[in-house]
Amino acid sequence: MNGWNSKWLSKGGKEVLIKSVASAMPMHVMSCFRLPKGITNKMTSAVSNFWWSNNGQTRGMHWMAWKKLCRHKNDGGLGFRVIEDFNTALLAKQLWRLIDYPESLFARVFKGRYYRNSTPLDPIRSYSPSYGWQSIVSARPLVQKGLIKRVGSGTSISVWDDPWIPASSPRPAT
Repeated sequence: MNGWNSKWLSKGGKEVLIKSVASAMPMHVMSCFRLPKGITNKMTSAVSNFWWSNNGQTRGMHWMAWKKLCRHKNDGGLGFRVIEDFNTALLAKQLWRLIDYPESLFARVFKGRYYRNSTPLDPIRSYSPSYGWQSIVSARPLVQKGLIKRVGSGTSISVWDDPWIPASSPRPAT
């Protein structure tokens, strides 16, 4: 971001640059691996400093907390992405691909290595899981939060382990 001269950009231009370029550059890595907190903090700091700087050389005065700028526009923010949340969402997407497309090469490779006799949501602990697998599994709570079980014949239902009383009000079926 040091090469972008913020001196000649309006706030709207900076917003477009941050949303389209700065958020997109690490997207492939974030969809494969959980970024360490130190790296996400540095990325957030660089984007924040770029947003508030006037001439590209100095930090500039931070008139509002970055978390407030990351809120949705309807909530008074500018809709910038929270890098850690976006990283989790991309990893959850990969986990969902393992569930939704079990015959894909991606799913077959991971199934053979990490969840041979189970599901991606209930993997058997392995001795040396790769960082990629650990990253994908770290998004499991987000995926499970949005899942709804279909009873069907009942063969995949566990009376003891599956939640019977919802933690929140039920969603309407579509």
